[in-house]
Amino acid sequence: MKGRKVAIVGAGPIGLEAALRARQAGLEVTVFESRTVGEHFARYGSVPLFTPFHMNSTELGCERLRAVGVALPGGDETLTATELRERYLLPLSRLPELAGVVLEGARVGAIARDGLAKGQLQERSARPFLLRIEDARRGAATLARADIVIDASGVYGTPNATGTGGLPALGEEDLGEWLEQRLPALWGETRSRYAGKRILLLGDGRSAANAIADLDEMARAGGRGAETRVEWVHRDRGDRAFAPVPRAELEQLPVLRELDRHVERIAREAPWIRPHVGATVEAYRALPSGGIEVTLADDQGDEERLEVDVVLALVGYRPDLSIFRELQIHLCYASEGPMTLAAAILEAQANDPAGTQGCLGQVTHGPETLKSPEPDFYILGAKSYGRNPNFLLTLGHRQIEDVMGLIGVPERHLKAAAG
Repeated sequence: MKGRKVAIVGAGPIGLEAALRARQAGLEVTVFESRTVGEHFARYGSVPLFTPFHMNSTELGCERLRAVGVALPGGDETLTATELRERYLLPLSRLPELAGVVLEGARVGAIARDGLAKGQLQERSARPFLLRIEDARRGAATLARADIVIDASGVYGTPNATGTGGLPALGEEDLGEWLEQRLPALWGETRSRYAGKRILLLGDGRSAANAIADLDEMARAGGRGAETRVEWVHRDRGDRAFAPVPRAELEQLPVLRELDRHVERIAREAPWIRPHVGATVEAYRALPSGGIEVTLADDQGDEERLEVDVVLALVGYRPDLSIFRELQIHLCYASEGPMTLAAAILEAQANDPAGTQGCLGQVTHGPETLKSPEPDFYILGAKSYGRNPNFLLTLGHRQIEDVMGLIGVPERHLKAAAG
């Protein structure tokens, strides 16, 4: 293994854990992070994670942090996204093994094979990867080379569009600061952006549920918050307002269970929220008043126009495929995840047509499913699931073990990492 260089894209939980494992095996590692360590968790802020700490950490990470005197959360403790970043991810990035390894403000703009065109089939494994690194601080670009590349950049940086069929609605690109595509901290600095405003809320997943719970607290607090009005556009899910949560998850994850019950009640009873079930957004138009005119359409093609002050679009995320456009990557036509892994996931879903297990029922599908036509290039973490949201960090931790075996890390190192 000596002398092999590993480039990791993204200093989130999977990128950092992969770097730690690779450094333990004696590999030369560089982690390229476009912003700061755990950036996506910082953006998610005060939102509680559904899973306890032991599912969001590894034995190796905890062991090394304890060795340098870091006090860790209890295994069953439920943290917010910010707390996981501050109490685990940031200390992880500061371990002696990762000194000088993590480069913040270094965005990977593109990856290719040094000296080879995408269509060239021969000798790809004999040429190093070439990474174009854009330095956010200096505004300059440099090139880096590596023998192995792990893309752990996640999906949170690429929100889905808000229009029908996955397309941007007309005028969406002109919304600018009127459009928020990530769950805001409604009790932080952004509270004034929403209190007393007319909000168009899009989505019916867990992020939308958290937003409604926070908006309800803001309304109950009085003042400007009590004047807030929400126009909520979401899919028709029959007698449920939100995406159904498998019973197994509700039984094992109390935070998710309480959120599910609480928000279903708010959606039914709160006077400040008006649902538009089954509607889709066709267009946005800026008004002279400073508001936004939103055109909705129902299944029959009938239109309705609303006037709002801000659009809160919590409609999911997708992988950024642009960085490996010059590599030979076989992607699933539906999820945009790596094809072999996506096929294994689809097969598992076919054996559970009712979706009774959800995220907790997901399993890893073996090292072979992480391979791609491009030798020594691996997509791990949430990005490996593409647009499929059923990903947990525990899956990513197992993926790291599988990839370490694929790149030739001796078994003794794998056993040590697994505890």
